[in-house]
Amino acid sequence: MNVKIIPPKDIKELSIYLEKMNAQSAAHIGFCGEEREEIHDSLMNDFSDLSINDSFLVAYNDAEIIGAIGLDIDLEDQYADVWGPFVTNNDIEIAQKLWNDILLKAPEDVKSFSFFINENNLYVKEFLQKNNAKFSGTDFVFSITKDTISSIGVTESIKFEKAYQKSFEELHNTAFPKTYFNANEIINRINEENTLLLMKNDDTNIKGYVYIETQPKHKEANIEYVSVDPDLRGNGIGKKLIEDALNQIFSYPTIEEVDICVSSTNEKAINLYKSVGFKDKYILESYEIQ
Repeated sequence: MNVKIIPPKDIKELSIYLEKMNAQSAAHIGFCGEEREEIHDSLMNDFSDLSINDSFLVAYNDAEIIGAIGLDIDLEDQYADVWGPFVTNNDIEIAQKLWNDILLKAPEDVKSFSFFINENNLYVKEFLQKNNAKFSGTDFVFSITKDTISSIGVTESIKFEKAYQKSFEELHNTAFPKTYFNANEIINRINEENTLLLMKNDDTNIKGYVYIETQPKHKEANIEYVSVDPDLRGNGIGKKLIEDALNQIFSYPTIEEVDICVSSTNEKAINLYKSVGFKDKYILESYEIQ
């Protein structure tokens, strides 16, 4: 083979390759996207703090893509989520070469590299073992489809209002002290497709909230956060918030299915999502290389 490892020549071509690989559980990488349009949009608009040429490498055999790896780098928090390694025919040598070369592009400030792989992706597990990766946990991915929620009742939540900002900030920042969006960032992200739903307690306080992001053009939506006032838990508020979120999400004709990811140790959240109707889809294992 005449293999060259270089930045991607064509992002659309790369997106098609990633879609093809990620459709197979034995090659699947979590949070990478499963449709070419969604993957292409992420690569062009929402991937890494560095340019795509400094964040992605592709292995070409002449003109054919046979492997790829990307680093979704967060410079402020000094870590990167790894897309890959994806390698046709599970060639460990090419995977190792891709990894070695992408590390040369990573800024020295990046201290941690996270991998999220399907439990059936034995090839990348082997690669990670060779590189002394540390296992860091298991997540369950659940899904629900539009045609299974016809029994959901009237929405009780309201969209975010300024009067409830302080109550929301206190609840979110307490429930998720170390997370990718703090309360102010969530508020700033609200737009036509990103919605923060609140369940009121009184004129200034909330019982709970759910934050969702939708991408109708990519037929995708995410329930990013849901939390209930600790003093009010056990009263069905979380379930109602999720049902209201699904009502909002499935109001878009293009969105037929929603996936969520829950830590395997979070039994309350697992039971909550299953009570709404979410079903098992696949299991992700997470690893870290320092």
